[in-house]
Amino acid sequence: MDPTLLIGDIVERDDKEIKKPVDFSDEPFTATPTGFPKHRRRWRPTKKPEAGATSSPGNELEKPASFDEVEKQRIDAENRQRINDMSPEEIAQAQEDIMKGLNPALIQRLLRRANIDQEPLNDAPKRGNEKTPSGSEPSEKLKEKEKEKVTEKKQAAATRTPNPRSKPIDDLPPPRIPPDLFPITDQPERTHFPVPPALPDLDPSDPNFLETLHKKYFPDLPADPSKMAWMAPVPTPDSVADKESPYYPGDDLAVSALRFDFLGRFLSPRVSRKIASTKGLHHHGLAPEAAGYTVAELAHLARSAVPAQRCMAFQTLGRILFRLGNGDWGKTKDDPIAMGVWSAVKEGRVLDSLTEAAMEEGGHRGSRAYATEALWLFEKGGWREQHQGR
Repeated sequence: MDPTLLIGDIVERDDKEIKKPVDFSDEPFTATPTGFPKHRRRWRPTKKPEAGATSSPGNELEKPASFDEVEKQRIDAENRQRINDMSPEEIAQAQEDIMKGLNPALIQRLLRRANIDQEPLNDAPKRGNEKTPSGSEPSEKLKEKEKEKVTEKKQAAATRTPNPRSKPIDDLPPPRIPPDLFPITDQPERTHFPVPPALPDLDPSDPNFLETLHKKYFPDLPADPSKMAWMAPVPTPDSVADKESPYYPGDDLAVSALRFDFLGRFLSPRVSRKIASTKGLHHHGLAPEAAGYTVAELAHLARSAVPAQRCMAFQTLGRILFRLGNGDWGKTKDDPIAMGVWSAVKEGRVLDSLTEAAMEEGGHRGSRAYATEALWLFEKGGWREQHQGR
């Protein structure tokens, strides 16, 4: 774009064209120590109109009306227009509906207020012994009018039918008495409300204890016998449920099902049934009537989040490993109990759990101490040296 198109010619103007020259006579220059002009106000207060002077309407702006005032005027104009469009019959019907819908006491107060507002001030009676402007007492005609108005209001209130809306619904009598209504002292034997079927009381020794428990207290929930097995009662000796136990005497037992006490000693099925439950050897799920823990159960407790359970498992496993290496159940590969216990130890990764707990920094000191003791008992028993490479 050509820059000459944006810049015009420079034209010098004559001083005569200036209508009013600049006048600095009202601002005399005053020297200051700093060399800068002294600060002064640049505005001048406007002159107020003198008393008695009238201002022209064109110079003053009218104050705009607020939104509320405009809205009130609009609603008032709309209501007046609606009343003008109504016939006398419609107006009478609307008044009657309003009188029926309002409380009679409220109507009397509104009428009394309207009568007071409509009375002329000159005809209003004076209080006490005050005189009227003419110097005479209130006329008898005004008193008679007041008495007539009061009498008319009393008659209208007496003849007016009570409005059912003005009274609470609970206090009104029922329009029709129900046929099946009976006094509270005369209750029938059976009501129309459904009654749940009666179930027998729970008996812990009942073989169907879990089923009865579910029907009585949790009929709407799905049944899961596996989650409720721990609540089942201990089967009675030589019963069908007792013979199905994995630790029943006389049956061929797997080596992995063998149980041990806290000292690492083997407990036979007959001996485990004679131990009282107060010894703390019955806290397991399988074979609840038999005392003692299997190697698999101890390996599971060795990884528990509860320090007390880990300490108990580490201590018991260490004593079992010591008896295993000491030859309490045999030392050769031909001894089934010894080899079965060692297989259960390897399958449960007992040595890995003990080593990890013994080398862990921080944490529960008791668990680390019992794990270190269990590893020392394993080395003390000598099973690793006897079966190196197996």
